[in-house]
Amino acid sequence: MIFKNYLTLLLICAISIVANAQKKTSDKNLNKKRPNILFCISDDQSYKHISLENVKELNTPNIDRIANDGILFQNAYCNVASCAPSRANILTGKNIWELEEGGVLFGGLKKKFKTFPIVLAQNGYVTGYTGKGYLPAKKEEPYHTQPIAKNYSSIKMKAPKGISKIDYSGNFKDFLSKRDKDKPFFFWYGGREPHRGYKQGIGEESGKDISKIQVPEFLPNNEVVQSDIADYYFEIEWFDSHIGRMIKTLEEIGELENTIIITTADNGMPFPRAKATSYDYGTHLPLAILWGDKIKGSQKVEDFISFTDFAPTLLEAAGIEIPNEMTGNSFLDVITSNKSGQVDATRNRVFTAQERHTYCRPDGMPYPMRTIRKGDWLYIVNFEPDRWPGGNSDFLASHQGFYGDIDAGPTRKYLITNKDDASVKYYYDLAVAKRSEAELYNVKDDPFQLVNLASEEKYLDLCKELKDELFTYLKETNDPRMEGLSPWDNYPFYSEGFDKRFLKPIGKRDGE
Repeated sequence: MIFKNYLTLLLICAISIVANAQKKTSDKNLNKKRPNILFCISDDQSYKHISLENVKELNTPNIDRIANDGILFQNAYCNVASCAPSRANILTGKNIWELEEGGVLFGGLKKKFKTFPIVLAQNGYVTGYTGKGYLPAKKEEPYHTQPIAKNYSSIKMKAPKGISKIDYSGNFKDFLSKRDKDKPFFFWYGGREPHRGYKQGIGEESGKDISKIQVPEFLPNNEVVQSDIADYYFEIEWFDSHIGRMIKTLEEIGELENTIIITTADNGMPFPRAKATSYDYGTHLPLAILWGDKIKGSQKVEDFISFTDFAPTLLEAAGIEIPNEMTGNSFLDVITSNKSGQVDATRNRVFTAQERHTYCRPDGMPYPMRTIRKGDWLYIVNFEPDRWPGGNSDFLASHQGFYGDIDAGPTRKYLITNKDDASVKYYYDLAVAKRSEAELYNVKDDPFQLVNLASEEKYLDLCKELKDELFTYLKETNDPRMEGLSPWDNYPFYSEGFDKRFLKPIGKRDGE
């Protein structure tokens, strides 16, 4: 009897060992089928600014390679043209008006909002990032402290003045060497370029002919602006160079074919009438995706892609159930369709927004905007048209700087210094003058959004149609603006060194 029980026990143990071995093998096989993800995001780069778009004096061979071997998206839009809230939108798959303090630049993202890298980690992915993750923001309870993953930024390198000394590609290699190789990985490459400041003149020093620089029509075309843009191009090329080294590392370890590589930006170029606005040079961004033989290559897709859609797309690609609270919609079907042009007819619009960027108006008031970008049209609602869109001209000049919602640099300085010059005033007003409550632009005919058509009688019906569609979506997604509320007025401004007198208390909101 004892012998028989002993045999039974041995049999059970053997079955258990075999089952565990089979499970480990099954897990390994499952993980091998799940794609790795390399998410490359630059800091302040408008959609036009890759060399594949025939931009003179700009060379981005690695972004071009991703686009040529994969997909170049023609209509990709961030949810907000401001760094941290744009990243919060990407990470959570929710619009900025759904993220409370997460919807402003110097805010914080509460833990109750799931981020897709954390969901990936909870489902077997090894995760990490280098450079700029979700910053700047409050990073302590009740906010996320690690909304992306472990930071791999310790390896440094020599770099020109104005360039981050973080060796992004070296840190990626370090991450790969330390990971569990039986698991798929997610890695966020957050380049700090081409965010200001720049070493002034570095573009020309590197050999760029500034006379060939193509200046957007909302800026004066002169040597000051040309040189400033050349410096911006130099930093984009620095960002691009690390992508090339990362691709080479993936090739060397045999992981390139099974890695989804995404390259994009968080918002548009740090120039007047671009970043921190709802015009196309602020919200329309580069997006290229490469995924081995899953994508046949050389595709140009015209579907409108919102950055709210990244989180659900990557979770679906990883075979993970998409959390119900994510507002965005997966575009995995578009990626894998192997089609160019308009793939999904329903993807014909995106919605963008702006609240507080910097603390540049009395009491830190935001400049609230909501937009719908549909077909050839851009329709903007400015909820507080009596406020200065770039910030007050004399507010906190000793600390945050006047016109605080426009990044400081040679171009901004030129506009302010020469604002009384008749040839400059037009561009100065485009950047800082008060705006109408409603703005309508035909982006196809007016790519720089210089002629507001909203007041023309023949466009009144179109304005009403677009406004109704915009407000319907805002109501469906619980935008407080639709109830006449502005909680953004009272959110604190968390910025190191900022005068604590300007930190605003948060009052209790409904349901808290």
